[in-house]
Amino acid sequence: MTFFKILVLAVCILAVPGAVTAATPKDVPETQILDQLDSTIANPLVKRVQQALIDAGYYSGDADGRMNEDTIAAIRKYQARESLVIDGIASEALVGHMETSIKVQSLLNKLQQSRELNIKMAREALLSSPETKDLLNGEDDRVANPSRDVASCFAIPSPECLLAEAVESAKAIGKEELRDWAFGEILVAQAKAGMVDEALASVRRMGDPRLILLALRDIAKSLADAGRPAEALAAVAIIPSLLKQAEALADIAAIQLKRGNAAGARIAAERLIDALGQVEDTLKPIELVTRAAVILYKAGDETAAMAELTRMEALANGNPSAYRYIAGALAEMSKTEQALAMLEKVPEPSEHTAVLVMAATAQANAGNAALAISTASHIEGERYRAVVLGRIAVAEAKDGQTDMAEDTINLALAATEKIKLPFARAYAYDRIALALTEIGKIGNSEAFELAMVSAAQISDNKLRAHRLWSIAAARRALGHTAQAETVETEAAEATEMIKSKLTQAWMFTEIALERLAEGQTGQARTVLAEAIAISKTITNAWARARALARLASTLIEVPGPDEKE
Repeated sequence: MTFFKILVLAVCILAVPGAVTAATPKDVPETQILDQLDSTIANPLVKRVQQALIDAGYYSGDADGRMNEDTIAAIRKYQARESLVIDGIASEALVGHMETSIKVQSLLNKLQQSRELNIKMAREALLSSPETKDLLNGEDDRVANPSRDVASCFAIPSPECLLAEAVESAKAIGKEELRDWAFGEILVAQAKAGMVDEALASVRRMGDPRLILLALRDIAKSLADAGRPAEALAAVAIIPSLLKQAEALADIAAIQLKRGNAAGARIAAERLIDALGQVEDTLKPIELVTRAAVILYKAGDETAAMAELTRMEALANGNPSAYRYIAGALAEMSKTEQALAMLEKVPEPSEHTAVLVMAATAQANAGNAALAISTASHIEGERYRAVVLGRIAVAEAKDGQTDMAEDTINLALAATEKIKLPFARAYAYDRIALALTEIGKIGNSEAFELAMVSAAQISDNKLRAHRLWSIAAARRALGHTAQAETVETEAAEATEMIKSKLTQAWMFTEIALERLAEGQTGQARTVLAEAIAISKTITNAWARARALARLASTLIEVPGPDEKE
């Protein structure tokens, strides 16, 4: 549970009916206090209050259950500190408030101790390696240059100039955690652009050693993403944490596989497996090795993949989470029967979701829609069930089963209507609209109209705008010019409703990459230009740094008009 969630939990607990609420001190009948003082019998309620006062540091006497002046004084002091009614009375409401407060504070203390321990361990790991110990020294140039002129960069943007401005903007961020966050995204783009020295300089500007370890992992991943696998593997070698090395190798292997380099994917996966032989923690290595097994399978080495899963099953030793990872790997390999059999070893239904989603998707892609729908029916959460039903509908439409696809979409909509959380419901409607758009591309123009109906139900402005732009692009690509223009008008209106300029710019970079993936390079450049224009107007240092880093990362992938497409 995160720090924020614990605070929310504390607020919710303290706000329940019956809890002591803040109020202006008022006269309290002294007879209630006198009754407690006059009692010669130990009172269990008073004893609980005294113990809570001792635990909170307000009372140094004995928790004997007998009220005394010191106990009353301690109660009053606690009530004053907590802005409660100051009456000095030991009550159920008071002891409930105190015990809850103590439990929350204890959890927060444990979180802080864990945070301090993790920081210490990360620092020690960095100091233990000659290649990384200097990363803790920090850069001296943390003051932004106020006289810089970026007009030329925005006129003719390049990854290099955008990242230079991102660095300057990040320097101006006041809060260290936000500054680290921005530099973490900047260095990923720098490494992707081949600016490794600049990326390491960004690492040195970060204050949290835990994030420095993550940054080293991300640099290795970015080098692989930029098509430089040898440098990526060299970057992995300097990471002074075997787990972070393994995480980086998993990412590199997946990227190599996506780029069609099966041999490179196998090499990275095998290195991951070898590295984890030295790690004592059990569950995290099982998670990573199962990822490596999937990559080995997809790279053509089914024998090695299945051998690793068998080995992980032996190491699982009854751990349900470990079995879930193995089941998930089997589902990704389209071995759905084995995956579902393994899932029987996981007793908690909520832990089944990811595996059931993958299994149902695999069944649908294999042409067994009826079995896929049956599998999806066992998914506990409506939002996940709705999403996978949308995927099944697309598979049915591709097989020419239009009526079945329509029925499946209706099942998805029925599940979505039961979702209570607004954003979860919005996400489900977004995925259904996406599925209908894909069906529309197949040749069913009516699906576009249904996609618009679903998009109208999306309450989140960013999700709705993004989906409308995607529908418009699909219609324009099919020559539906008039319809596309109508949708674009709605998309522009939804975009204006997004309050954050960073969110607007980020959305357009996502859309640009989508257009690029569909071979619409000119459209990708047009959309990216919109993101650049929006980012130019951002004045908040944190938002500006993140927007420019994202722009640079996207610009690396989208070729310019004079580049070979």
